[in-house]
Amino acid sequence: MALAEGLGVAPGMSDWPYYQKVPGRCLDTGFDCFSQVKPLYLQNLHNGFLRADGTYHPALRYMNILNEPDLKMPSSTDIGGPEGPVQMGRTLISAFDAMLEAEKEAGVTGALINFTATFSYAICGSCPQLYNRPALGQMWTLDDAMRNPRKYGYSPKNDITAAYFARFTHSFNTQNPATDLQHQFLDDYTVHFPSTPVYIGEYHRVGANQTEDLTTILALARRNPLFKGIAFFEFQVAYWKTGSEMDFGMFGFGSKVLTHMDYFTKTYDVHCLTPQPSPADGYSMSNAVTRVYRGAGLDEEELCEINPEALPLGPSGFDQVVALKKTDQMERFVENLIHHLGGVVKPAGRNDLKFLSERVRNTAGFTFADLAEELAGTSRPSWIDFDAEHAQCVADRSAEPRVIGEAIGWACQHAKSFDCADLPASCKSGTYRKADWVFSRLYKELGEQANPLTQCSFGGAALFASSKLYNRWSDAVLCIAGGVVVPTPAPVTQVPVTQVPTASTTTRKHHDITGTGTTSTSTTSTDPLWTTTRTQKLFLGAAHRRTEMSSVLAALFILVQASALSAAVA
Repeated sequence: MALAEGLGVAPGMSDWPYYQKVPGRCLDTGFDCFSQVKPLYLQNLHNGFLRADGTYHPALRYMNILNEPDLKMPSSTDIGGPEGPVQMGRTLISAFDAMLEAEKEAGVTGALINFTATFSYAICGSCPQLYNRPALGQMWTLDDAMRNPRKYGYSPKNDITAAYFARFTHSFNTQNPATDLQHQFLDDYTVHFPSTPVYIGEYHRVGANQTEDLTTILALARRNPLFKGIAFFEFQVAYWKTGSEMDFGMFGFGSKVLTHMDYFTKTYDVHCLTPQPSPADGYSMSNAVTRVYRGAGLDEEELCEINPEALPLGPSGFDQVVALKKTDQMERFVENLIHHLGGVVKPAGRNDLKFLSERVRNTAGFTFADLAEELAGTSRPSWIDFDAEHAQCVADRSAEPRVIGEAIGWACQHAKSFDCADLPASCKSGTYRKADWVFSRLYKELGEQANPLTQCSFGGAALFASSKLYNRWSDAVLCIAGGVVVPTPAPVTQVPVTQVPTASTTTRKHHDITGTGTTSTSTTSTDPLWTTTRTQKLFLGAAHRRTEMSSVLAALFILVQASALSAAVA
């Protein structure tokens, strides 16, 4: 989903192996986390991080080894004795080594992602250097541990020093005012880490005028080439944390329940979203953030309305979206119908789509049958690219895994030309890939006269997708019968591990996410992760179009490349 929306993702390792797993946590194994972290990261690699060819999923950007390790491993790192920073360093370098070993065992190839460890903004009084500057003492300790692992009581299996120089980016969390950061952090950071990029993993000054504060911090990013930007914290109110921790979310839960979701053995209500206020701005929090990022924003009144993309593609769904009396909602319904007919709207056809949606909504007596005939009849619109040759029946990525699983079971029972026992190993790693293999083959059994709307549905689990659509989903083409690869822009080129500088070297080579792999002196980037338009999508579409999944939406850390934003503003 993130790749299709043009978003980059920065996942992080759970706290579980570090201090929650009892027995067996690395808090109790001398802060050596290799044996705990390696099998978990290996599972990550096999269950979505890697594509079938052994390359990383193109949406992945960073892997966070541990969030705020100085507050956890041990919790006294910043305020205790000198052993605390040593133990924290051993934690991070052993976990990093474990992840590198997991990559080796999984046969990872191609462009590699960066790693980070996101520190708190506390002053580490027990750190041996930079102990009077927030977050910098912790970063110095990590840097020293990566360079001198045996000094920290650890003997790595891999060359973690070389990997650190090639694939690491620093990060920290803070809710301090943006006006603090230059003199408290950035001035000293530039001196001590002159070639290592840094970003803020969680940023939100609670109670502040968000428009002013975010404008200030993005201006800092433009002035400081190493500072890559921020991830605004956070998308949704963290109700489970209670207290002041609930002040950060841009969206809360509305009273309306949109649907239900099965999660393991329980069923949960999925509420619509409701915007949280930002009193100092006079806007909702999401609109304040959107204004700073120059996005188009979203219609907050639609957050608790019916999701047009979840409506049945038939007369009943059509009547429901007509009743909304909104062209943009009709537009989403129509485009979803186009996708299910094996087409995509051409880039130059967006206005045509809007015009058709307005006409459909405003024409008395216009029916779903009229719409289907206009889209898929003998005279098809020229602004739609129908993939007559390569469109295939595949799993609908907006359908719940439970629905997909039930449809797979039904399809396997009714298959005549294939046996689901022959499912290849490369298609067993995910429910959607498995469904792609099954649905595409079962639909072909129906012959050329099959109706994609009625016979490629399987209870809402499937759609008849254009090759341009299913190629947006990582590795889907490998499991689709008759699927073809559509050329797409190559992922960001990442440089190989570089030679480790000598101890006397003051300038270190780091792999920057911009793909330079050298000392960062420019903020120009062709990586789509950094462009303003990609960031706008977080506020234009993700919250707006997928409200039915709001209660389980994971945090997508979107980093803003300052020069791209500056160019857009200029």
